[in-house]
Amino acid sequence: MSTKFFRNILTVFLYIMLVSMAATGIIFLCMIPISLYNFSFEKLIITIVRIVYFSDYYIVILFLTFIINSTKYSPFILENVKRFKIMGYCLLINTIIECINGYSVNAGPIKIFGTDNGGISPLMVISFIFSLMCFVIAETFNKAIKIKEDNDLTI
Repeated sequence: MSTKFFRNILTVFLYIMLVSMAATGIIFLCMIPISLYNFSFEKLIITIVRIVYFSDYYIVILFLTFIINSTKYSPFILENVKRFKIMGYCLLINTIIECINGYSVNAGPIKIFGTDNGGISPLMVISFIFSLMCFVIAETFNKAIKIKEDNDLTI
């Protein structure tokens, strides 16, 4: 009962995030021509990086909803392994973008490693740990699938 309740609450929350991110993305895409009015290569690169950054988080949330929906039957499927790996890559790309941004813009008062011009913030480290966690979970799911297949073949 409580597992189903929390799964439903989480699913609703993730769908609300997806809808709000989609609306924000549409508004952002409509504003691209305005931001590129005075065209420069730097503005183009910044726009592309923002689209990649935003899209990566959208993919992560979308795949989380797919994974939660797959738990109704069996979470240990190869599609979830692929989803966790893709989520890990997306979060790793966003971590790299955050690190580059942290050195180009002053990262804030708390720096784990850096100079006065910028540095690595705790948020960047947490994001990196989350990306690594996705890879670990993917490998764990993959191992569980192999064990399940071996047990299914055993009489």
